Amino acid sequence: MQNYQNTPPETYPQNSSNSTSDEDHFSIIDERKQRRMISNRESARRSRMRKQRHLDELWSQVVRLRTENQRLVEKLSDVSESHDRVVLENERLKEEASELRQTVMDIHINTIFRDLDDISCNTAHLRAESSNPSVNTSTNLLH
Repeated sequence: MQNYQNTPPETYPQNSSNSTSDEDHFSIIDERKQRRMISNRESARRSRMRKQRHLDELWSQVVRLRTENQRLVEKLSDVSESHDRVVLENERLKEEASELRQTVMDIHINTIFRDLDDISCNTAHLRAESSNPSVNTSTNLLH
């Protein structure tokens, strides 16, 4: 005897010819359920595979980004050290330029004072010559 526990009363077989038809009907329903169940399992399997691939890709990206980040940190450190060296060199060169400017100014001032001393000496000499007529005559003869 068949188990009709989950089957509504109107689908109970009435006679033997009807029972074959019902069995076929239940067989078709069972087959559809079976196919759907297999299809759902396959779909879930594909979904898990997609999820795993996506997770693998994300981990690969994490590794790549960490490596790139480390490389960039090292490059930043190198550039920072180079910048610090350039700043120090720039300060040294500014001090050197300032010292050289001061040296040039000192040389220029010394030259001006020497020229002024020469002018003062020449002026004094000229005054002395103009006040002494005998020196004037001998100087004129020499030239």
